[in-house]
Amino acid sequence: MIQYFLTICNFSIERAKQCLDMYYAVRTVIPELFMNRSPSSSGMESTYKQMTCFPLPDLTPNLERIIMVKMNDVEVDTFNTIKLSALAYANMFEVKMWEDLCLGEKIFVDLKNIKISQAAAVGPKDIRKIGFILEKVWNLHLKEYHFMNVPTYAEKLVQLCKIVLGKSLGDKIFVHKSIEEVYKFIPREILPKEYGGSQKSLSELNDAWLKKLRQYDDRFAVLENMDIINANRPKFGTNNLSEYYGNYMKIDVE
Repeated sequence: MIQYFLTICNFSIERAKQCLDMYYAVRTVIPELFMNRSPSSSGMESTYKQMTCFPLPDLTPNLERIIMVKMNDVEVDTFNTIKLSALAYANMFEVKMWEDLCLGEKIFVDLKNIKISQAAAVGPKDIRKIGFILEKVWNLHLKEYHFMNVPTYAEKLVQLCKIVLGKSLGDKIFVHKSIEEVYKFIPREILPKEYGGSQKSLSELNDAWLKKLRQYDDRFAVLENMDIINANRPKFGTNNLSEYYGNYMKIDVE
């Protein structure tokens, strides 16, 4: 665990201490991203049916991990942004922290199957919560965010992400009209075969990842019952929870 935080913080001990502190403390301000998220729970099982989300097995030549995200073509009665966020970020990074070392992540999002109701359900504060975790816990380890097959009704969602996440994260968002454009950023051979790559299919890779997640049921049970005592936390200058309640969550979107 410590090795992982040292790696994503470029081996800065002080920065790693700050991110490790926020890894625990952030649960007190965004509890909805860290509650009832066991991979084996009925709620998360429902989420997995709506969304394909997993890290690709092979790294890029620059030792970056590619995270594949795609909405499944299924009918859903409800769309819970927070629940999907828990799947895509909190659960994934929890497992990666124990098993994966890389020099950054690139997220590849295929929005081909996203529905109007799903795109409309994502709000600025939901996006900002994810941004807060990416910046304060995972130290902006996200290198790039690539969108493909973006329908017209979802274009505003992508633009909203750029605005709400701010310059540090917003400048890393790219929209592609073809898979050939994606190849300029992500090596073709490490992609699933649906995208012209040499890897297994989306469903095979996703099933393998879900199996891996369930191996960590005991860890998720421990996290579910964890109490954080903020009074005992060390002070790290500006990197504290007041940022979340203060300027960080002030959103101005036209």
